[in-house]
Amino acid sequence: MTRRTILMGSVGALWPRASARWIAADLSGRIRESNWPDSEQPVCFGSLLKPFLALAYLAAHSESPVIDCTGAGCWYRKGHGRQDMIAGLANSCNVYFLRLSETLNRAALDTTCLSYGLAPPSRLWPASRLIGLGPGWPQAPQAVIRAFSLLARNASEPHTRVVLAGMLRCCESGTAKGIGLRCYAKTGTAAPSERRYSGEGYVIAIYPVDTPRTILLFSRHNTTGAEAATHIRPLLAELGS
Repeated sequence: MTRRTILMGSVGALWPRASARWIAADLSGRIRESNWPDSEQPVCFGSLLKPFLALAYLAAHSESPVIDCTGAGCWYRKGHGRQDMIAGLANSCNVYFLRLSETLNRAALDTTCLSYGLAPPSRLWPASRLIGLGPGWPQAPQAVIRAFSLLARNASEPHTRVVLAGMLRCCESGTAKGIGLRCYAKTGTAAPSERRYSGEGYVIAIYPVDTPRTILLFSRHNTTGAEAATHIRPLLAELGS
């Protein structure tokens, strides 16, 4: 039995194949395994791309903001309370990142996107689209997993260390805590791609933390990013072994 058969069997045992899509890459960005059709076609990933907004902001500012999230305008109606960039990433706080995006230097964002192989957003788009609301900020799945692979390779850079600290906390106590394995992670929830679905849940994981070998991008229909995170542990453990 080949490794690919084992992996595809693991997925099939947990979800109907049509409901889950995933791509796995190594640290160089080389795609190792995938069952994601049309992975070069752009889709909206919700708030999955917030780490790159954070990088762009840090590239143009000496400090990141600290704000209070009371819940108004955030997905978490009770409010996240006081948020710095690490907490904002961990909680995927919409209030924090909307504030960040409203003051973001778009030239810095363009540069960050080009550095990571992502399609820069239109400068006519409102800040809400940048954080994944409405039509969102579409990217090709292959481009997204390669961008996160590069993020992992840049772990020694000061700005990247801040972002990875937020992604680690996201796994430990934030929206991706359902993974159950120590990794760098980020979730996203987007509008449904088809009318028969209620939404699209996304999660990216860089595993393991000490010596990253695997980057996994996972999507599941009819769920949120936080819920999608609860389903990837077997696959992530198998890929990272």
